[in-house]
Amino acid sequence: TYGDRVDLPLNFVTGTRTISMWVNPDVTTFNGQSRQFFFSQYASSNQRTTYWEFRDTGVLRVYVPTSTSGNNFVLIESNAGVYFNGGQWYYISVSLDSSTGATMYVDGVAQTNTEPTATFGFTRSGANTEWGNWSTQTKAFNGKLKELAIWTSARTQSEIVSDMTRVYTGSETGLKAYFPTTEGSGSVIQDINSVYTGSIVTTNPTPNYIDDVMWVVS
Repeated sequence: TYGDRVDLPLNFVTGTRTISMWVNPDVTTFNGQSRQFFFSQYASSNQRTTYWEFRDTGVLRVYVPTSTSGNNFVLIESNAGVYFNGGQWYYISVSLDSSTGATMYVDGVAQTNTEPTATFGFTRSGANTEWGNWSTQTKAFNGKLKELAIWTSARTQSEIVSDMTRVYTGSETGLKAYFPTTEGSGSVIQDINSVYTGSIVTTNPTPNYIDDVMWVVS
């Protein structure tokens, strides 16, 4: 119940087509667990751009819109019955192609639950973007996050596999923002081109935190 999150700019992922990040849950997911949200741009029904959660079934669920307005959406999930090990890093990506729709990748492996109707990309606006949480602290993510990348283009599987070990320069075509999260202290993260910043917010500061923020120093 850490409740830490990064607040990113309003409408931050609106108009983009691929979101990728490294995720490390503290506890192995399982059927019957509490839901945990770790990424969202979500307000009212007409402003649901996306949310990402470890579902109470133990799988990863991502919400994507199927229109530019209104409450039209689909849910895609990671492979049923395949849980995520606590203490292990996973590279999670969702790509929304204008022709083939939505595909989720876990460590570069395409998941079987795809959605061909999700061709609009992350299109809706009007909501705050939060990394590490959702609107409510009761469903906050317990784990670690690093290296958030936001793309205006739909990344292919081969590109996503190369992204896992990429050393970014900031000049990559279609890269809107990349946060390496290597600061190690403070309450702000910076994207590689110093265009965007994210503000780290914690509701549970302790003396064991660095600058009242839960940084993990490797």
